[in-house]
Amino acid sequence: MECNDPLSGLLWSTISDTSTLHLLLEKLPPTRDLARLPEPFFDQRLIRDPLNLPVVLPDGAGNEAVRAAAITASWFAVQADYRGAEFPVSTSLPSRGHAVVIAAGPDAVPGLTLPRFDGPTIALVPHPGDPYGLILVIGGRSGAEAAAAATGLAVGRAALSGEVALVQPPEVTPRQPYDAPRWVHGDRPVRLGELVDPSELQAFGYSPGAISIPFRTAPDLYTWRNRPLRADIRYRGPPGPIVDTAVSRLDVSMNDLYLRSFPLQGAEPSWPWSWISQQIGQPDRRSGQAGVPPWIVFGQNELQLRFDMKPLARGDCVAVPGDIRASIDPDSTIDLSDGYRFTTLPNLAFFAGAGFPFTKHADLSGTAAVLPDRPHPQEMSAFLGLIGRLSAIVGLPATGLQVVRPQGIPQVSGLDLIVVGALGRQPALQQLLKDGPVQLEGNRLSVALPDAMADIRHVFGGPDKRGLAERAAAQLLAPGEGLGTLIAFESPLTAGRSVVALSGSTPAAMEAMVQALRDPEQLPRVQGDVVLLSGGKVQGYALGNRYTVGWLPFWLWPQYLLGDSPLGLLVLLGIAPLLMGGPIYWLLRRRAARRLRERTA
Repeated sequence: MECNDPLSGLLWSTISDTSTLHLLLEKLPPTRDLARLPEPFFDQRLIRDPLNLPVVLPDGAGNEAVRAAAITASWFAVQADYRGAEFPVSTSLPSRGHAVVIAAGPDAVPGLTLPRFDGPTIALVPHPGDPYGLILVIGGRSGAEAAAAATGLAVGRAALSGEVALVQPPEVTPRQPYDAPRWVHGDRPVRLGELVDPSELQAFGYSPGAISIPFRTAPDLYTWRNRPLRADIRYRGPPGPIVDTAVSRLDVSMNDLYLRSFPLQGAEPSWPWSWISQQIGQPDRRSGQAGVPPWIVFGQNELQLRFDMKPLARGDCVAVPGDIRASIDPDSTIDLSDGYRFTTLPNLAFFAGAGFPFTKHADLSGTAAVLPDRPHPQEMSAFLGLIGRLSAIVGLPATGLQVVRPQGIPQVSGLDLIVVGALGRQPALQQLLKDGPVQLEGNRLSVALPDAMADIRHVFGGPDKRGLAERAAAQLLAPGEGLGTLIAFESPLTAGRSVVALSGSTPAAMEAMVQALRDPEQLPRVQGDVVLLSGGKVQGYALGNRYTVGWLPFWLWPQYLLGDSPLGLLVLLGIAPLLMGGPIYWLLRRRAARRLRERTA
């Protein structure tokens, strides 16, 4: 009673749940000024609510008009970032609220007075049925001009002002692989001060919450025998006699997996360094290195640093200082440069978490979307939602995306393909799935059971493909209320290129599949090369053949082929001299050169 510990749990206070907050609000008509974009269509101050922005696209819109819609939606999705974004598509204006209209010609939307199109145009016009609604018009005299206007919005929004702007087709700089704005650099150490504001690297109190440093990267990291990547942490903590530095520590974790701890008390230096340190003074900054296994680095990651400081016993009735601080030096680094960019596909977990391999080029310039000849509005909604998600991951609108219909596939055969369309409405599925993990028979998917060799491989430690195939076939036979699917496989048109098909028994099931990619509970279940959504549950299967993308030096191929077993090391040591002058060396060299050319392209 006389001198209670101020940190004691016996001391508490509470705010009554009968407390109230009264607000008097008055809605104001929106200001029509392009300089205020993305407002009022998106308000970044709403930190939890996802963006829901209707898109009006005329029936029978051509490839360039659809591309304009994709670029516009992806730009808004980048603004929404982690909140998520949905783009319900219709052929007419919603009765109330804001909307985006893609107009390729003067009479594209009935009931809406459009501005005059003298070229690629961006305009804000009032909603004819809602005094508080605004319509963002992305248009032109043709679909190509509408796409140019959308690109102008995505690239040059800072130069827009007024109610109507005539946009000059902007010059878009070609993107390099892995240069996404929201991905950390993979060719050098990255300072933590580049990833978060230095003020967020401060901790207050004895047991503060974790300091979280989020970062994103492509998940195709490969190192020699899973050699850890490096995180060099420099930190400062309060010295004694306030904190018991002998037991206080800094804990380091990555994606909620513990890595190691650093003590706040450094090791005592031996003589004569102890005497020298006494003369010049010991620095208050400590440092340590934590190894980060590459297999725990995903598309979206979080480095977590937590100080755990214990107060030093100061005797009875002696106040314990409570205003103590610790900090992480902004010059601390995380270094991914020791890893090679190489992985095995298909892997829908990579696609769901990082959009890989399509996001290798941040503007999706290596990707083509294949849509049905006359897409259903819900198919278009699923398509825009999916492209918006990929763009939000990398932080760049999809200005390099190409859009084709099934008959245009030969023109984009050398690209990665995203195929969108319900079963029976997308004829490209029949063509592309001929060697895929599942087969399309009419309007139904079927799974071919593996041969006897698969059972033999399972006995010697391989995956149980027969069991997976039987479970997938049973789910396809009883799909429940609608079936949504994601299917990934190597393109039959060009080796090393990838195809991901978003499909389902109905267009509504396709939309549900895209929504599942935004669900934190469903997302971890998106794995393998076939993902099925039925009855509100997601299940992933690994059924098809695998292929590699990326590049490895020749001396790492034995490890990749034989794993981390001692046999792989023995093979490397035994045949390395032969490989340097034999035909296998030249075969691997030609393969590496081909991969390098594909990567450069």
